[in-house]
Amino acid sequence: MAKIRFVCVWLPWWVVGVCGSYLLPQAGFLPWIGALFTLAILALWSGWQWCRCVCAICAGVLFALWRTDMVLQQQWPLIDKTKLQHVVIKVTDIPQQDKQRSRFVATVDLPNGQQQQWLLTDYTKQQWLPGSRWEIKVKVRAIIGETNKVGFNREAWALANHIGAMGTVVKGQRKALPASSGWQEILARWRLWCSARWQAQIQAYPQGVALLKALAVGEQSALPATAWQIFRPLGLNHLVSISGLHVGMLAMLAAWLCGKFLQYLPIRIHQPWIYTRCLAVLTAIVYSALAGFAVPTQRSMLMIIIVALTWRRGYLHAFQVWWLTIAIVLLYDPLAVLSIGFWLSFLLVAVLMWAGEGYGGSAKWRQIVQAQWAAGLASVVLVAFCFGSVPIISPLVNALAIPWFTLILVPLALLSLIVPVNTLRTFAAYLAEQTMQLLHWIADYAPEYYPAHAPLALWLLAAIAVLLLLLPRGWYLRPLCLLILLLLLSYRPPRPAQGEAILRIWDVGQGLAVSISTAKHELLFDTGTAYAAQSALLPNLRAADIKQLDMLVLSHNDSDHDGGATLIKQYLQPRSIIAGQPKAYTFPVQLCRGGSNWQWDGVWFEFLNQPVAVKNGKNEYSCVLRVVSADKAVLITGDLGKKGERALLTAYGDNLFSQILVLGHHGSRNSSDINFIRTVAPQYAVASAGFANPYGHPHVEVMKLLTQQNITLLRTDHMGGMQTTLSARPLHWQPLQSFQPYWQRKPVSETSFQ
Repeated sequence: MAKIRFVCVWLPWWVVGVCGSYLLPQAGFLPWIGALFTLAILALWSGWQWCRCVCAICAGVLFALWRTDMVLQQQWPLIDKTKLQHVVIKVTDIPQQDKQRSRFVATVDLPNGQQQQWLLTDYTKQQWLPGSRWEIKVKVRAIIGETNKVGFNREAWALANHIGAMGTVVKGQRKALPASSGWQEILARWRLWCSARWQAQIQAYPQGVALLKALAVGEQSALPATAWQIFRPLGLNHLVSISGLHVGMLAMLAAWLCGKFLQYLPIRIHQPWIYTRCLAVLTAIVYSALAGFAVPTQRSMLMIIIVALTWRRGYLHAFQVWWLTIAIVLLYDPLAVLSIGFWLSFLLVAVLMWAGEGYGGSAKWRQIVQAQWAAGLASVVLVAFCFGSVPIISPLVNALAIPWFTLILVPLALLSLIVPVNTLRTFAAYLAEQTMQLLHWIADYAPEYYPAHAPLALWLLAAIAVLLLLLPRGWYLRPLCLLILLLLLSYRPPRPAQGEAILRIWDVGQGLAVSISTAKHELLFDTGTAYAAQSALLPNLRAADIKQLDMLVLSHNDSDHDGGATLIKQYLQPRSIIAGQPKAYTFPVQLCRGGSNWQWDGVWFEFLNQPVAVKNGKNEYSCVLRVVSADKAVLITGDLGKKGERALLTAYGDNLFSQILVLGHHGSRNSSDINFIRTVAPQYAVASAGFANPYGHPHVEVMKLLTQQNITLLRTDHMGGMQTTLSARPLHWQPLQSFQPYWQRKPVSETSFQ
């Protein structure tokens, strides 16, 4: 027992080392090995306590670097194009399906004998049963996502889930092989069988069945996209899956029921706590298995096991159990640090323990209120930092939804799986359906606040302020803490000066989205795809304090340019919408007319597009926007082809000169006519394209032409999002994400390609 207590003294420092290692810009082993041995000798010789603490940090850093390097070695090499690969795969999980595709994780046997985990997409939506093995052809590429100021980090997600590559299954190119029958495949089939138990109720209660599948077997893809849109403003995303909260609450419920059962037995049971703890652990394991042992459930399962093994009066402090659980999770998989769920779950538990220490002797109702207040206050900072939004009524909704989900819906969903009574499953589906309808109604009126992305120092101050606010004493500091939180939520980044404009090229994958900010106005040119607008563009516009648009320009009706138009219109409410093909939209849109111009805050805007006769296609209808600020100009042409570029040359000639040219059609060879490039004579050309896109954008011929003309090419697929200021000062480009840890490959250097 004393040994565990001794270990708990050093575990926090080891955990700090593991977590901090993922902030390192370079992964050098030798300096850390040298520091570890030097400090170890110094600690043995002098006995200084701080040397031992730093030794533990160095040990954590080395452990994380070693384990992460092993995973990085198994990732698909950084190749700037997709590669057709003939492989043997084994489906390892339940496929996720939507209207366009089927996605699933598979273990892939490569020709060189290596095994990797791949995320595969099948647009033909064939059946991929868990455990089935196939010989297929796949267009595979490295996992390189969009890189902006905030938003979903695909590389971090892939590393945290040990996914080595992404691929698209080639149609008609699969051959069935004998199925696998390991424990993982048996578990996946069992989960699939459980998911199909509500098939009879799906017609009458589609949303209810989808919710039950998410709560019982972790099948989140069963819920439609509209459902997830209502969970965000209510702050309920953590409840609509098999989360750590559900595992913990269900284990506690099982232990409580077991205790009550043993209490009323006619015979006396010695040490009943053994039975209650064993049942709690068994419940946590079974429920985690239903979720496919997802990472959040693993954490909760480990915590419950540790508590069951170590809990005695005065044996281990609550925070020692917390540190021990984190250490075991990181020892098993240090890459869990890259998961947002890791931080949300452990930090919220820590906040609850921190707040509860001073109220242990209070009445139960006061402890519950205090816990809710602590979770709500901490989630304001955590959710704002991770997701860029603050659900205003989330504490109130969670106060009612948490007991309803954890004590009613989840047990009922599991009971309907165990008891073979169709009436019970129908009742569970009915309750879940009514729950979804009520949440839809509440979400229509739920306010949501979107703070701008503040400097890191202000976030750290806000975190400290939350901890001080939750202390039972120290009232004299609370006004200052509340002021710090108010400063965080009201932070506004500096606006451009009069006569200047900030140009941002957002990284939206294979698409285009450009925003131009003046002193008092905002313009957005194109939105990217619907997915990119939801996951990347909208969060980053809000983080840049762009809450409303003065103008939305949709260059033409193509999904990679206007796919997010409806979303942007709904949330940013542009005062005017201009488009190259206004008849393609169901909402009011004006035509962008060549020759129209206006001024905002001393910055000149003009549309230059010319009418071009085309039989097929819509690229030549693209709006062409030129913006002039001081002595700098930027020209944006959408997907305009060479025919449209020649029309611009005829109409405007040398007046097209601009220091920045956003290349037409993402750098396709069907755009960028040589005479057009020479006339515009840009200093910088920007290609907005997706990494390893199937079209080969930007094209080799275009890159060669730019090199011949001494034009610097900037690429979002390699560099991520970027910005510059149009002013009298020289142009200076800045990446939207300035910090690059060692494990992240984007921004990509040209020497990184294999």
